[in-house]
Amino acid sequence: MNSIDKSVGARIRTYRKALGLSQTELADAIGVRFQQVQKYESGANRVAASRLWQIAETLGVSVVSLFQDLRDDPASSRESCELLDLFHRLPDSKRPMVVAFIKALSSERIMEPEKAET
Repeated sequence: MNSIDKSVGARIRTYRKALGLSQTELADAIGVRFQQVQKYESGANRVAASRLWQIAETLGVSVVSLFQDLRDDPASSRESCELLDLFHRLPDSKRPMVVAFIKALSSERIMEPEKAET
């Protein structure tokens, strides 16, 4: 499997889950079977350009966004997917608190630890 195919597939999965779509729903929207979506998402099958366009349109994102962060550590994609999955398990009433918490954390200035005096 090509690492780019796996990364694009992971990005498709992330956006699909963010919309709350099942693999079957995405498959129906783009005219394939859910098994094909599974293969796209795992990177087992490459996504043709025209199909990639359909997927992006269905997910409401640009094709370019499906190639975003390809040079990042693969763990980042797994962590993103896990966070997204956990976020969707939360009751709707708790989600704004989580978003606010993450915004607060991401805006904090990361300071270097003080050097120990010798």
